[in-house]
Amino acid sequence: MLRNSTAIPQIVPSRLAPSTIYDVEYRTAVIALVFERFARPVAPAEERKISSARLKFLQFLTLRPWLLPAIREWSSAGAQQELAFAHSIRIRRGFLSDSAHDDLISYLAACGILLRQETQIVSGKNVRALTLVAQAIEQNELFESERGVIDDLGGIKITNEMLEGW
Repeated sequence: MLRNSTAIPQIVPSRLAPSTIYDVEYRTAVIALVFERFARPVAPAEERKISSARLKFLQFLTLRPWLLPAIREWSSAGAQQELAFAHSIRIRRGFLSDSAHDDLISYLAACGILLRQETQIVSGKNVRALTLVAQAIEQNELFESERGVIDDLGGIKITNEMLEGW
């Protein structure tokens, strides 16, 4: 009907909703969930840590649930390098170039919430703020899709090969 009409579509940029992928609060919530689930305690301190690359990869996948089947296949490919390479090209390019994640980690480090220590992300003196975000999300059953992806990621072996560039 519209194809045969004289109507002219108009796009008003001010009325377009920006992608949540670039929303600081949304990304902080995802990082809070991922950090709470996958960061490991550093003995004997109460700090927790996670590989910087692992955190970046896991939050990248949490934001993009449609990649889970490819990640499962890539993870199970093991020694079948040809299959692993076929699945890895676009995923690696996307996750390695995710500068929004890097910028947010820098912001959280500036706030004392997380700290960079060589190849690790470690809980900072203000990490309780991140913990409270994760707890509020869980208690209020928010971000159901993201929590589901994180649960699924818990059952997928993420190898160091998957985290490294070329």
